Amino acid sequence: MANRVRRVVLLAAAVGFAVLAGGQVRAADDNKELREELLKLNSITDKDAQRDKLRALAKDKDKAKKLVTEAGKMLKEAKGKDNPFNFNGGLIVARLAHFNKQYDVAEPFYEALVENATKIKSGSKMVDAYEGLIDLYWETKKYALVSETCQKFVDDMGPEEYERAKPFILERLVQSMAKEGKFDEALSLVDNLIRVSAQADWYFLQTKGWVLREQGKLPAAIEAYNSALEKLDTTDALKGEGKDQMKDRVRYILTGLYVDNKDVDKAAKHLQTLIKRNPDNPTYKNDLGFIWCDANMNLEESEKLIKEAIELDTKEREKLKKEGKLDEVKPNAAYLDSLGWVLFKQKKYKEALEPLKQAAADDEDGSHLEIWDHLADCHMALGEKKEAIAAWEKALKFEDLTKRDGERRRKVSEKLKKARE
Repeated sequence: MANRVRRVVLLAAAVGFAVLAGGQVRAADDNKELREELLKLNSITDKDAQRDKLRALAKDKDKAKKLVTEAGKMLKEAKGKDNPFNFNGGLIVARLAHFNKQYDVAEPFYEALVENATKIKSGSKMVDAYEGLIDLYWETKKYALVSETCQKFVDDMGPEEYERAKPFILERLVQSMAKEGKFDEALSLVDNLIRVSAQADWYFLQTKGWVLREQGKLPAAIEAYNSALEKLDTTDALKGEGKDQMKDRVRYILTGLYVDNKDVDKAAKHLQTLIKRNPDNPTYKNDLGFIWCDANMNLEESEKLIKEAIELDTKEREKLKKEGKLDEVKPNAAYLDSLGWVLFKQKKYKEALEPLKQAAADDEDGSHLEIWDHLADCHMALGEKKEAIAAWEKALKFEDLTKRDGERRRKVSEKLKKARE
């Protein structure tokens, strides 16, 4: 009996070892395949081809994460000596890691790319590498590192493409200073840039407006952006469509500033100009419909505009899917929220509930305090207190995305407290 038990134990151990060994072999094979696929990225030199490859890799999220993780291991193993990735492959990996929010891998890849591009003195590659690293630091709110990296870029010299990028890097330097709370330094720097940039003073005027908005000085920010708009009319640095597009951009920023400053009429006037110039742009129609209905103005016209925006947006998404640039066509969560809100404002609560639910159900774009607040208001209007409380509780879990969210958070907290009582 004892021998039989011993044989069974030994057999089980042998089987277990074989299974474990088999698993290790499969894991090694998988790693080998991933590494082979990663190294093939080095041969993709054309920028369009790189963009297409990045888009294709990003579609399979699970595999993309595995590729990025394995690439990170390969870079660590190289210890900075024999980097297995050239600039082309490294850039694709860095951007894929950045897109996947695998920042711990993206950062050392961007740093290696900066070093690589600087050694070979390629202006375009230096710009690509630095911009990627700066965007990464900005996205992860490491504003001191944004400032440090921008300052290094500005202080160094490089080829023509590198020097042409400096105004944009200077703008980000000013913005990162503001994010650090160094408003006096940021405004001093941007005022100097306005003085020395005769043909680009409009550009740095709108940068000044950005800083003043960040500082909470809305009237001064509005004045700066309006000055930028006036300067754009007289500048020779931009012509034709390029000038018109920049003016549209400044007008659109002004609409948000006027809304923040409780001046809906001026915001609407700019949006009406933008719609007239860009009748197929869904964003402008949605925004005008939303700010009107939010202020209980022109509700029927607002509903019409928002529905037109949804239709235009759907057509755009269908076109992108046909071109292979989009995996699925789904409604825009912000526009669904607008539709639900305008129906709510017309006291069509049952009709409003469905688009508001759809907007909130979007895991990517529906995770916003305002959308869930609207949903809760609708539940409450329908007498569904339990559902309203749950929605407000969920709303408070999201982080603030704009300065308006701070005030909304306070109001949501008050509504939630009252509903619980």
